[in-house]
Parts: sequence; structure tokens; C-alpha cells
Amino acid sequence: MDKPYKLNNKWMLDAYFKGHKEIKKITFDWATIHFLAFGRYYKDGDINNSEIKKAATIVDLDLSSIAFEMIEDFLSIEAEGSKKDIPTKIFVGHKDKVEYRIPALEIIRAVIATNRFLLNRIVELDSLDKYFIYSYDKQRNLHINFFDEYERKLLNTEYVKHLAWIITNERILKMFNQVGMNLWLKENISFDFLFHHFNIKARIRRKKHIIRILEIMEFREKEINAEEIFISSRYIKHIRKINQPKKRKYRALKEMDDKKLDPKVDGAKNSESDFVDTSNIKHVYAKDSKINRIRSGERYVRDEEDENTKLYEIENEDLRTTADTGGMDKAKGLEYKNVEDISIKGELEEFIKVMKLLKNKPNIKDVQLMIKDLPEGKKGKKFSKLHDGEIKRQYVVGKIIMSSGKEVNLLEVEREDRSLSILLLYAVKAINWANVYLKVTIDLVNNNGTWDSQGLKKLEGKGVFSNRIRHKSDKSSVHDKCDYIYDKIIENS
Repeated sequence: MDKPYKLNNKWMLDAYFKGHKEIKKITFDWATIHFLAFGRYYKDGDINNSEIKKAATIVDLDLSSIAFEMIEDFLSIEAEGSKKDIPTKIFVGHKDKVEYRIPALEIIRAVIATNRFLLNRIVELDSLDKYFIYSYDKQRNLHINFFDEYERKLLNTEYVKHLAWIITNERILKMFNQVGMNLWLKENISFDFLFHHFNIKARIRRKKHIIRILEIMEFREKEINAEEIFISSRYIKHIRKINQPKKRKYRALKEMDDKKLDPKVDGAKNSESDFVDTSNIKHVYAKDSKINRIRSGERYVRDEEDENTKLYEIENEDLRTTADTGGMDKAKGLEYKNVEDISIKGELEEFIKVMKLLKNKPNIKDVQLMIKDLPEGKKGKKFSKLHDGEIKRQYVVGKIIMSSGKEVNLLEVEREDRSLSILLLYAVKAINWANVYLKVTIDLVNNNGTWDSQGLKKLEGKGVFSNRIRHKSDKSSVHDKCDYIYDKIIENS
């Protein structure tokens, strides 16, 4: 990996991958470093499920007593006649006639900024105080008041404990702030090695008297300098049960459902391969710090159901299938499924029925579907959630493959009575549709639920064209709606 750099007001990073015959450079968002580690094996662009060889050397190292100094090193990649030397910052230290080398990016990724939120903050200048304030009381308890911009999902215990470790250790906080400051001042990664304890489990490469640490897999003896932690946020509320039926119910598809992909068939991950997946970084604390959640306001919970309760069927993310597993802070690829394999209850159900009917129309070879959550968009934009402010709003992409080979894409979004049109997209050349979907859905959220005309116009310069299809009256039958959409598809194909 190379140093982060600014591109169109966004921090990016170049990563180099060696295949059997060539070396490829791929540009990622900076926060994607969360999934990247030196010497791992990645397949088919899926960065979520990287692997290491079973024969990898994994050792316990206590490097607490070493004085590390940052230098610039070069990592070399070779593949059948081609070679690439990549400059990178590393920390070098010596103990018992052994030289230890640790990539600075690995310390950031695995030790200091362990999630996307912190990775995005660490390249900014003193940005943590935009998300919370903290103080100590006389009993040396830590109090953290999170602002609205700090998301609910970041309030889980492990995230809060790690944040408390950073802000209660002056040396760790100094390292955190040095990264962003020096990126702006020196345009490079630069910070001091200020750990009191550096006790780790790591995957290494040993060559004579040099041990190069490729990946930190466990970081130990973390100390939070506070007796207890008290946190407050608008998301932390008293739970009150009310005697009203649920509006929505979610059911996870089980492994025996015929709608569920089988994780054991060909194409699924083979646990007996030459690789083993060890992607989770473990952090161990010297003592367990109690977290107290200060609750304000109320959140209502409904236990009962009635005939108006809508059922949504979702995939069980605990199983691995031919698609990726998803989950918090996962970078998902495109997961199209055959239209017959999709079953969903709720507002998007009718669109799925229309897509199934479309498959039988003349000139249409196949229909595939993909269901995803809308991205968050800018802070304060609420359209990414449904009206209750809790459930993520979903959208469906229907990929229509014509007999001629041309593809037409339809985007339908959960509307909740909004007059939001279906968006039709098609291209005049090969296109990365994942980027297009992300662009138009982020613009949709940022525009508070309306398609962004300017953004769609800019896509035309890249060969992607769009039309909006108004919804027919609710009184129309699903067959009438299918014929209506089919006519629009033929007009643009």
C-alpha cells in the first residue's frame, strides 16, 4: 500500500496486488484500509474475505521495551519479469540482535483506527471534538457526551472502549492527532511511536536477523485510564413497551429455505483449501471497564402483530454463500440474484412481481435483481431511513438483459407515499454499475428523496443515460404496470 492522498476532496489510497503474471494497482477509498493487510490473498475483487496461507508464521511478540524510529522503506513486488518498488513508512527497532520492522499503515489500521469512523477522522485535523465532548469527575470516571453526528452503530461496547482507550491515554491521542496534522503539513504519513505497551500476536516474515511484521492480529494490555465510563447520546433511550401492533416484522431466511443460497455447494468457500481466514483483529484490555449508558427520553417497542404487520424476509448474515456476508462496515459487491429466487414482503413486493412478469416478455432474455440499503449520505440527511428513523430504507435494482445483449437497469426505492419515480438507467459502453448505483443513491439521499438531475446529467458524459418512469395508479393491476414499464424499456433499448 502507498500513502493516502487527496483526490476530488476525498482521501484515497493505492494498493498493489500481485497475480500469477502481473502486478495491478487499484485505487481505494482511504477507509478501505480496514480490509487490507500486507501479504494477504484476495480473490475476484472481494476484499471482505481475504485469506492467509495455513503455513503462515504467526508469533507472539512483546516489543514494549524497544525504541522505534520511523524511516522510509521500499516494498518490492515481482511477477514474471515485472517489478514494482513501493515507498512506504515503517518503524524500525532492535532487540536482542533482531531488527523489527512494522509498517506505519499497519499500526494505523490494526491498532489506532480500528474502524471506518476512526480511519476517516484520523486523516482530518482535530476532528474528534466534532462528534463528542468528554470530561472526568472526582472519582476519575470518564463521561462522554456524543453529539447527533456520532451514529448509533458506533455506540456498541467495543467501539466505545476503544475510543475511551484513545482519549484517556495522552500518548495515544497524540499519535492519533499527529497523523492528520502531518498529512496536511507534510503530505505524508508521519507520527511518533509512543506506546507504553506493545504486546501483540502478529503474522511475520523472517529473513536472517530481520523480522518484518506483515499483520497485527491481536493487540494486548490496553489500559483505559478511568474507573468507569459514562456515555450519553440521543440514541440512548428508555425502552417502553406499548400495546400497539408492529408495523413491520423481519424474518431471517433459514438454511433449509429454497430461497436461500446453499453455503455448502460448489462455489462456496472451501474450508479445506490451502488458506485460512483470520481477518478479525482482537484487542485485549488489561482490565474490563464498566460502561454506563445514561438514558434520556423514550423509545417505544411493539410486541403484538396483526393483519397489517408487514413481513420482510432478510438473509441470515451468519452464513457464507456465493455472495458475500455483508454486515456492519462491510464493502459489498454486486449481488444479483435470479428474479425467481427473490421473495420480499412490503412496499417493494409489487415491484418484484412486475420484474417476474417482465421475464416472460418478448425480447427480454433474463431479469436479475439486487436488494440493498440506501447509503447514509451527508450528515443530517434522513431519507436513508424510513419514517420511523430506525429502519434503513431499501432499494431494488432490476437488471433487464435484452435478447440483443443490451442491459437496462431499473431502480425502485421504498417510497412511503412519496411521488418518487422509478429510475431507468442504460449505458452505451461497458460500465462499472456498482459505482453508478452508489452515485445515484447517495445523490438521492442528499437530495432528501428526489433524483438529482445535475448528477444524472453528469453521468451522461460517462456514457450512462437515464429516464424516470412515473408510477401508475395503485388501482392498476400488476399486469398493467408490467406492460407500462415494458413499453418504457423498449423505448430505451
